[in-house]
Amino acid sequence: MPGILPMKVIKVGTSSQSRIAQACDRCRSKKIRCDGIRPCCSQCANVGFECRTSDKLSRRAFPRGYTESLEERVRALESEVRELKDLLDEKDEKIDMLSKMHSNRRSPAESPHRSPPPTSVRLESSPPPREDTFRVQASPLLLGVENSDSYFMGASSGRSFIESCKRKMQENGKSCADFNPEAFLHIQGCYPLAQKQPSPQMRVPPRLFTDRCVNVYFQEWSPLFPVLHKPTFLRVYEEFVADPDKIKNNHKLAQLYLVFAIAALSSEQPDLEQIAACEQQWQRALEAILMDNTMVTLQCLLLALMYCTIRADYKRLQHYKGIAVGLSHRLGLHQSQKRFSFGVLTIETRKKVFWSLYMLDWYVHPSFNSLTSTSLTGHSFSAALLGLPKLLKEEDIHCEFPSDTDDEYVTEKGFQPSLPGEATRLSNALALFRGSRVLAKVLEKIYPSATSHDLSLQQMSALEAELDEWYNNLPQHLKLTFKQDKPSTDVTGSRSPILALAYYYIRTLIYRPAVTSSLGPKAAPGAAVGRRVKEL
Repeated sequence: MPGILPMKVIKVGTSSQSRIAQACDRCRSKKIRCDGIRPCCSQCANVGFECRTSDKLSRRAFPRGYTESLEERVRALESEVRELKDLLDEKDEKIDMLSKMHSNRRSPAESPHRSPPPTSVRLESSPPPREDTFRVQASPLLLGVENSDSYFMGASSGRSFIESCKRKMQENGKSCADFNPEAFLHIQGCYPLAQKQPSPQMRVPPRLFTDRCVNVYFQEWSPLFPVLHKPTFLRVYEEFVADPDKIKNNHKLAQLYLVFAIAALSSEQPDLEQIAACEQQWQRALEAILMDNTMVTLQCLLLALMYCTIRADYKRLQHYKGIAVGLSHRLGLHQSQKRFSFGVLTIETRKKVFWSLYMLDWYVHPSFNSLTSTSLTGHSFSAALLGLPKLLKEEDIHCEFPSDTDDEYVTEKGFQPSLPGEATRLSNALALFRGSRVLAKVLEKIYPSATSHDLSLQQMSALEAELDEWYNNLPQHLKLTFKQDKPSTDVTGSRSPILALAYYYIRTLIYRPAVTSSLGPKAAPGAAVGRRVKEL
């Protein structure tokens, strides 16, 4: 059909040359170069002919470079869409923040003729009923154990709650002299894994042991704490398997032996002597790299935090956590990662490492480690922690959540296509990352550093509503279903029990101060949570 415009200019391969996709009829018949200028190309204009372009190519194949040009345009559009989506998300967050600030700073001298505010805002601004408010007298303790330094134990550790329960039992005439809170809270710290030093022959663990540990780590731990990039680590492990003596890099050694040790502790019958040998190796390697300000060092520190949490090694835990948070700030992980010109893989790794550190910060704050240790290592509530202030401050955090894409589909150049509709392993960690933001608010509002503060059921209900919103918005494959008031047993390979336990544990933290308060029956929601936790 005459008059149809030629196709757009395309690039030829990766060179800087370009040409139009289809020449006009005269240039094609004369076999001369057509510049594609509309409404008349230069060749036709020079001789005064009408420039026409038919709608059908004479050749059967697409023009050379046509497919590559389309692919390049698609990649550019995808990148632009991602940037626009991030900008929209950031804009939505700012709008929400501004609307909250506006609602909280409304002038008391507002005109009486203005329309009434929404019910939710009115509830927040109005003081709670006096009978729904109670005062919490937290008694932070400075405790000491024989042959060790004294240490501080905050309110969220549960120590005050235990003491309140003991007092109520004594008031009701029940003896609790045999109940030892120190044994429950495990304040003595960790004990040596083995009675004697590991033998030199155990320096390199057997292949069967290491293969099993790597599988367990990436099946059980990596979906919750995506600290390591799996393909990168597996390449290091292949080097180790080929010749362990050739691995001289302390970063690689620390990562390898920490993965072995973390996974080995998850076993039902852990080989303590082999774990002790791994512990000796990773501690030696980690000490040699603590002063290196690199991402790999931070990854090693996070693995060490995970190990120390399982082992209840609180001295090393606090030491490594302080270094890790300082290094994270130095590397700029708390900032928006869109500000940096790294490749996609580096950006995504930085996000995963930061949010894993964030989770470990609160994870070791209120004895939340019982979630993972209960499900994976059987350590139950043996490592209730000290309730210390969080090191990462909410107002300083601007880092985005990582993309919901597994390691195998992320490269420095971009994201590879994955199977549509398939649940990712990273979705488990993303759910916990978002849940940790809710827990951070609970700790800030319910367990402040002040020794005495007022709490109301209204505050607790607002936090519970936010917690419910998080859990209800979980993907379906991460929700634990209950049948006849019992959790479903069809959860093989699923992290839904851990997320459900996280949900009920945070609810317990919300209502725990009310259970020992003077509210009486109004504190029933807190006591009711215990039944579901027991079932889980």
